[in-house]
Order: sequence, then structure tokens, then C-alpha cells
Amino acid sequence: MKKYYGMAAAAGFLFMVLLTIQVNRVTAVTPTKSASIARSTDQATTGETTETNEKDPNGNTQESQEQASASDEVNEEDFPTVSLDDWSLVLVGPNNKIKSEIAQKDLGKLSNGYLVDQRIVSAYEKLADAAKAAGYPLVMVSAYRSVAYQEEIFNANVNTLMSQGHTKEEAIRITKLTFTEPGYSEHHTGLAVDVVDQDWYQNHTGELLNEGFGDTEGGKWLQAHAREYGFIIRYPKGKHAITQIDYEPWHLRYVGVEVATYIEEQELTFEEFLEEAKEHIARKEAELSSHEWEDPLAEDWIYEGSLAKSQESSELPQDELLLNGGNLFSENVFSQTKEVKK
Repeated sequence: MKKYYGMAAAAGFLFMVLLTIQVNRVTAVTPTKSASIARSTDQATTGETTETNEKDPNGNTQESQEQASASDEVNEEDFPTVSLDDWSLVLVGPNNKIKSEIAQKDLGKLSNGYLVDQRIVSAYEKLADAAKAAGYPLVMVSAYRSVAYQEEIFNANVNTLMSQGHTKEEAIRITKLTFTEPGYSEHHTGLAVDVVDQDWYQNHTGELLNEGFGDTEGGKWLQAHAREYGFIIRYPKGKHAITQIDYEPWHLRYVGVEVATYIEEQELTFEEFLEEAKEHIARKEAELSSHEWEDPLAEDWIYEGSLAKSQESSELPQDELLLNGGNLFSENVFSQTKEVKK
């Protein structure tokens, strides 16, 4: 009997606990509902309405902030794995003079006889084959040009204008409108080519390099598919303020498939991509430098890009440094040496 009364008492106690919890819940919810009713009454009186989502001082709802945050995370994950030292990402243009010319031994000959960086020969040939299969056989107008050759054609045009009565300063200014200044042409890199399709070539012999090519079926095909082979339309429409060069649908630049796809999908210029890459790398470096390593070997590593604690070192296994898809993403990479315990 005592056992029965004990069980009954325990059950009664449990019931009271559950009842108390439920009452507390109701009490906690009731003020919110009352406040909601009060707000609704005020709105009905004043004729004003408020949005369901709370806004920050800038007018952004909590929902929009969460969506933006999610979008940023997706962009971070989708950003190409690159180093600013990648050979395919060298920047040359009106404001960026080439630092060193490609060596002649590093040039490769295309099937059409033109020279390019030998590392992009295969990519271009595949692009040309695909264009031909699609019904738009390509005709190359220009590829690699040395700085010396650029100087020849630039100076020749200046001299022609001077012979027509222009001053040297005027002749140089006019020449720059149609000829890239020596040292500032992407063609010096061996990574750029000027191409049109055969139909355009045959019907526009007097003005091959015209932006109207971009409106043709061949031009549209290049815009849509060049990225699949690592090429971008280097000077897109409406981006002169950034590139300093007008729209050139014929000018292709090799940057690699991953980067080309990202640039075209995000509708960026090459310059804009490089700026994003710098910011992306900086964020990753900051994230890693502030990371508290749980690995007991972490203390033996130095994030300075070059040295470990000891001069004696051994190479780090590849699977111990899987960063951003297995590749190092910074110019200042992690040291691949570690202290050898004695």
C-alpha cells in the first residue's frame, strides 16, 4: 500500500510540474499577442501599415539579410581557386604595361600558322573545331605580337601622319586611337587572339574588326561557348570605363575554363574579376590566420609563407593541406615545411 501511495504522489508531482510549464508558456505568449492586437488597432486608427519582417536602420528586412548572407556564402564557395601569380591571369592593357615578354621558345604554332603561348594551343584548336562543327569556322586575324613588332607598326603610322602635316604629338595621339601603344597590348602575352567567322571574313573585307560582328550568329556563338574552352570576350560591351577599350567581340583572351565560366556568368570584366580575386584571397587569409588549430601538429607550422621552426624540414603530404578544393589560393602560400623532431 505504501508503494502505491508513493507512486501516486510521484505521479501527482509530475502532473503539477507539467501544468506549471504549460502555464508559463501561455503567460509568455499572451503579452506578445496582446501587443500584436494593440499594434493592429493603432494601424487601423492611423491608416498606417507595417511589414511583418523587422527592418534594420537601412531598411533591410531580416529575411533579405539572411538571403544576402546565403548568397555571399554561395559566391565564396563558387569562386574559382586561383593565385594572382597564375600565368593565365597576367594583366596587360592601357594602364598595365607587360612586365616581361614571353620567350620565343615558349610559343607554339597553331594549325593556321599563327603563334600563341604553347600552353593554349590545344584549347584554341578545340574551340576552333567546335566552332566549325557548329557551322561557324573561325578565321584568325591576329595572335601573338612582340613588343618590337608593335613598335614598328605604331611608329610607321605616326610617321605617316606626320608626313601629312600633323605634329608628332598629334600623330601619336591619333595613332593611339587605332593602335595599342607598344608594351600595352594583350597580344604580347601570347594569350590573346582576334578571330571572326568565315562568313563575316568574306563579306566584310574592308572592315573585319567591327563590333557588328558581335550581332552575327557566329559572334553570338563565341560569346556563349568560348568560355567552355577557357576564353573570354576580353572587352565586353558597355565596359569601356573599366577596360579603357571599346567593345571588341572578336578579341578572345585565355584565362582558363573555371575563371572564364565565372567571369561570363557574373558578367564581369577581367579587371573586375582580379579585384574580386584579391578580396577573396584576403578574406581567406584572414580566416585562416585567425583559425585556432586543434591539430597537435599545428604549433609546428608558421603562416608566414616561407619558414618553419627548424631549418631542417620535410615536405608536407598533399592531403594535409587541402584548402579550397585542394589548392593553395594565395600568393603568400602556407609553408610546406615542418619541424623535424630530434
